[in-house]
Amino acid sequence: MSLTVQLPAFPTKLEELIAILGVPFHALTLEGAVDRVAAMVGDGGAHYVVTPNVDFLVKAQRDPDLRRILVCADLVLCDGKPIVWASHWLGGSLPARVAGSDLIPSLLERAAALGWRVFLLGGSPDVAAEAVSRIAAAYPALPAVAHYSPPFRPLGEGDDAEIAARVRATRPDVMLVCFGCPKQEKWMSLHCKELGVPVMIGAGATIDFLADRMARAPAWMQRSGTEWLFRLLQEPRRLARRYADDLIHFFPAVMLQRWRQRRAGAGARPKGRP
Repeated sequence: MSLTVQLPAFPTKLEELIAILGVPFHALTLEGAVDRVAAMVGDGGAHYVVTPNVDFLVKAQRDPDLRRILVCADLVLCDGKPIVWASHWLGGSLPARVAGSDLIPSLLERAAALGWRVFLLGGSPDVAAEAVSRIAAAYPALPAVAHYSPPFRPLGEGDDAEIAARVRATRPDVMLVCFGCPKQEKWMSLHCKELGVPVMIGAGATIDFLADRMARAPAWMQRSGTEWLFRLLQEPRRLARRYADDLIHFFPAVMLQRWRQRRAGAGARPKGRP
């Protein structure tokens, strides 16, 4: 079912939420998303931010725990042009794609201006170190970025005690969690309140962009919604099956949601009305 509701947004104003396949997205631009994160940092507390793309939504249809985590996130941003298109098909109005790879540099710029402490979690040690080095060069006013690359292990078997000790020692304002979906979202949900970081963000492959280990698609491909093709050409063996599965499941699910909302709307019309 489509859902467009008005709920209290952080901290005081009303904001529109657009639900796609059961996940409510905040209708924000990139600038609005950065402002929202800044408000969360200023408020303190503990929040987590997710940036679902089509693959997230497909996974969430099969994984009730992931779906719950996306629904309960403090901020849900649209990382995918097809999701923007789907919002219009469903009668909503997500204003723009807010990709993690665009959000994080904008947040680092704001962090440098406001003196936020940033913690980078995940990625291989060499990639994380390169990302931190490049961040320092690009944002010289930013406090030194703490980072840790724990050994790769399944969720629940990781080095959580070591991560917690490092986080408490550095007291970050923003934490970029780069474990990939769904591990990073589940990890944030499990540890958000315990660690008390004002904002955790699932950053996924953004660490590879920060380290310059992976190139972004040209701007025209980002605008046209064909960045997926650029990524596919970069990593065909890893992404071909995933993209095919997403295509097979996402668009039929959106069409089913549209059919259900039209049916619900038709059922609500008074008898005798067209």
